[in-house]
Amino acid sequence: MMEEYAVVGKAFRSVGGSDKVTGRAQYLDDIELPGMLHAKILRSPHAHARILKIDTSKAAALPGVKAVLSAVDCPKLPFGLDVPDARIFAETKVRYAGDEVAAVAAETPKIAREALKLIDVRYELLPALFSPQEALQEGAPLVHEDKPGNLVKSYVIERGDVDADFAACDYVFEEEFASSRVTACYLEPFGAIARWEPDNRLTIWTGIQGAFQARSEIARALGMNPSQITVKVPAIGGAFGGKIWIRNFHPIVALLAKEARRPVKFVLTRPEEFAASRPRVPAKIKIKLGMLKDGTLVCKDTAIVADNGAYSWAAPKIVLNMSLRTDCLYRFKSVRTRSYLAYTNTTPTSGFRGYGNAQSHFAQESMIDVCARKAGLDPVEVRLKNAVRQGDLTLHGWKVRSCGLTECIEKARAAIARGRKPQADPNGTVKRGIGLACMNHVSGNRAGNNFDGSSSMVRFQEDGKLVLYHGESDMGQGARTVLAQIAAETLGIRPEDVLVMPIDTDVSPFCFGSYSSRVTTVAGKAAYLASLQVREQLLKLAATLLEAAPEDLDVREGRIFVRGGERKGISVADVCKSAIRTRATVGLTAYVAYDPPTEGANEDFYGDYSSAYTYAAQAVEVEVNTETGQIRVLRVAAAHDVGRAINPNGIRGQIYGGVAQGAGWALYENMVYEGGRLQNNSLRNYTMVTATDMPEVEPIIVETQDPVGPYGAKGIGEPALIPMPPAVANAVEDAVGVRIRDLPITAEKIYFSLNPECEGPAS
Repeated sequence: MMEEYAVVGKAFRSVGGSDKVTGRAQYLDDIELPGMLHAKILRSPHAHARILKIDTSKAAALPGVKAVLSAVDCPKLPFGLDVPDARIFAETKVRYAGDEVAAVAAETPKIAREALKLIDVRYELLPALFSPQEALQEGAPLVHEDKPGNLVKSYVIERGDVDADFAACDYVFEEEFASSRVTACYLEPFGAIARWEPDNRLTIWTGIQGAFQARSEIARALGMNPSQITVKVPAIGGAFGGKIWIRNFHPIVALLAKEARRPVKFVLTRPEEFAASRPRVPAKIKIKLGMLKDGTLVCKDTAIVADNGAYSWAAPKIVLNMSLRTDCLYRFKSVRTRSYLAYTNTTPTSGFRGYGNAQSHFAQESMIDVCARKAGLDPVEVRLKNAVRQGDLTLHGWKVRSCGLTECIEKARAAIARGRKPQADPNGTVKRGIGLACMNHVSGNRAGNNFDGSSSMVRFQEDGKLVLYHGESDMGQGARTVLAQIAAETLGIRPEDVLVMPIDTDVSPFCFGSYSSRVTTVAGKAAYLASLQVREQLLKLAATLLEAAPEDLDVREGRIFVRGGERKGISVADVCKSAIRTRATVGLTAYVAYDPPTEGANEDFYGDYSSAYTYAAQAVEVEVNTETGQIRVLRVAAAHDVGRAINPNGIRGQIYGGVAQGAGWALYENMVYEGGRLQNNSLRNYTMVTATDMPEVEPIIVETQDPVGPYGAKGIGEPALIPMPPAVANAVEDAVGVRIRDLPITAEKIYFSLNPECEGPAS
């Protein structure tokens, strides 16, 4: 039995939720500064072209225009992540349709739009590359002249003797899978406001997931020191990994504001979000899998070719994740992966919920079903037989401290069977099927700079309210609520008495931000440790006031008392007042910098780089119309190992959201290009799951009490999306005997697969 807590494990209302539903929450576009101008960016209409001339004089002369910039007006400093290949504006050539060419700041958005029309740009068209396969061919034109062969990154990772193990297998199967390019499509478009202060420091407001990372990258692009920049994070209307890193518009608005000597706001339009944001990295993944007759998974050989787009952001890290993480879901004896990431003349790709794990899980979890069916085995039993377990050391050096994978599989299978819809008419056109897929993910990520920590500062006010400062953004996933619950539980106060402060890099403690499903485990642990320190200070002062020993005191519901003599006590508020307004003068403040007990990976990518790993199994039931190919997801049973549920309501919300996004990617979502130009760049022609498409969802919370996470908790942010596409693909095959290997699984693909005599996009 797990220990019962007063606050942890209880379904408290979301911190800030009422402000959002009543309209009081202030998002970026709600911020109005005195004298603020509005920016617009001129983007390339061509996928690949040499810039022959840029004339901005007519735009600059338009009444109401206060600043016009192009590459000649900016620092020519490369910035980016692993491969710093981006510039503020395109200099000698554009590399994708949407590349930034120039920008204006004007009194109104309308004037700014008119000014863009007056900028004269002359181009010379160049041959363009739209797939990584053609980009990697010998003699292909170069996207970046200093990047030979258009190769961004390649990885070769091998554990064990793969070739010998294949030779000893009873079965060897090989298949290829492909994932589509999809956008995060958050509700609030990305943007920024810039203002230069009287002391020549720069203030940036932006709804970003990693404020300190943003500060560093903006500083690098502008040639400044990070301490010269303040990043403030207002309310964020969704992010899903798409707002982890800065965009070109961050340094652009800063330079426009400097030129105009006034604050400048820029917010992407929805078409810009589609055309120039950072979609999920599409990849083709070929898997060769070896197994024994009894279903033991022995070895795996994987080849990955992925599309980086025109500039590198997180894609190199994402492809590394694709190359590693699924190997640690099952007890493989040996694995080998060869991965290639290529430049193309398409929109740069980057992070989206799952961060490479989603693409590789689609391939592997589909492949396991394919192999099990060919071998005459139950795919679910194959997973149970091979599932990683608590105490394992995986092929890549992960230390599995807690793991509920087998329990997740069993509970998801039982739930989907228990509520199964009545069997369809065997002679009818509608067929039903069920499928299951698993996943693993991280709760933190010790990166190449060997840091995966977070910091927290807590301070009691004189009225007994606790102020909590942190650095991880809440983009709707409930970070503020979880942190408030952890602090409240530790200090014996109510969650509503914890004030979780907004993020400001001048005030907030340092951290890397909200990514890798790390907020609950890493930021939550920092908040827990800081609260413990303040609790000790609080009880020490209370002991003096109560004439008792600190070790004999406890605190509950905002009241400190002597154990066994609950009547003798004092309120937390009275102790705080005594600490601050009397000669006692106790700070009741703690600042904790926490780094998890992980060592990170070596140069061969071997190592334990997350303090906790999450696991899940999701089972789905689908209905397929064999006449039209149309698919409906009817039910989802989603079992997730969360370590310990801090807020069950928040976990259920994450599962509902992940199911919706995962189902949308599985069935509909795909960014369609023609000649390098995006064809479906609005919500009218980019199809997503709506409320009418949502299946019945049964969230199943599996608790395994992680030994490192705060109160045993692990992350849940990304995992709920990851198993959906392979689970849907597996269920479709169960329903109609058709295996779709490339996302999305559309009605057309089903129809033409069922009717091979017709020409069409069969997979």
